[in-house]
Amino acid sequence: LKKAIDEWERVSQDPEVLLAYEARRKALLDEKSALRRAEKQGEIIGEERGKRIGEKKAIMKVALSMIQKGMDNETIAELTELTQGEIEQLRRQ
Repeated sequence: LKKAIDEWERVSQDPEVLLAYEARRKALLDEKSALRRAEKQGEIIGEERGKRIGEKKAIMKVALSMIQKGMDNETIAELTELTQGEIEQLRRQ
C-alpha cells in the first residue's frame, strides 16, 4: 500500500500524467453514463412493445368471442380494427 501511495504521489506531480489520468477517468464516466442511458431506453422500448403485444392479444380474444357469437368478418374488422386476414386466421383456430 505504501508503494502504491508513493507511486501515486510521484505520478500526480507530473501534469501530463495527471491530465491523461483525468481524461481516462472522464472517458470511463462518460461510457458508464451512456450505458445507463441505453439501458433505460431499452427498458422503455421493451415496455412499449409488451404493451402493444398485450393489447393485440386482448383484441384477438375479443374478436374470437365475436366469431363464436356468429358475427361477420366486416363487423368484427370494423369494431376491432383487425384485418380480414387476421380474422380468417382466428376462424381457423
